[in-house]
Amino acid sequence: MKNYGVFHDGSFEGLWIDGKTAHVFLATEGRERFVVVVEGVVALAVDGVKAGNILFDVLERGPDEVLYQDIETLYALQKGPVGETQGLNLLEKARLQGWIILEVNPSYGASCLVLASSFDVLRREDWLERYVLRRVAQP
Repeated sequence: MKNYGVFHDGSFEGLWIDGKTAHVFLATEGRERFVVVVEGVVALAVDGVKAGNILFDVLERGPDEVLYQDIETLYALQKGPVGETQGLNLLEKARLQGWIILEVNPSYGASCLVLASSFDVLRREDWLERYVLRRVAQP
C-alpha cells in the first residue's frame, strides 16, 4: 500500500470520466493542484460529494490488497449467498487481472474508490498540457 500523504487535509475537487479513463482532481492543503489519471477503469464509486471536501488520505493498493469490501462497494452487491458468490468471483478476477485500487478517504465530504489497470499522479499544469491543450490543438 502506498499512501500519498501530501494530500492530507487537502481537497477533492472533482472527477471527469472519459470512457475507460477517470481524471480525479485533488489539491494539497497548500493549494497545489494535481490530477490522478486512472486508466483502464473497471469500476468506480464516488459518494458524499459536498462543498469543501477535505481529504484524510489517498491510497494506492496493489492487486493482492484488493478487499472483498472494495468489491462490495464498487459493485453494490446484493445481500445473501448470490451477492457473496458474485463478490468472491469478482475479487478473484480483480486479483488475476492485476487490477489496482485508488482509494480517496475524506475527513469531510467525498470518498472515491476506483478499480483500474493503472494510474498516474500529474501536476495540474502537466495534465492540462497532456490531456486538454493537445485535444484543442488537434483538428
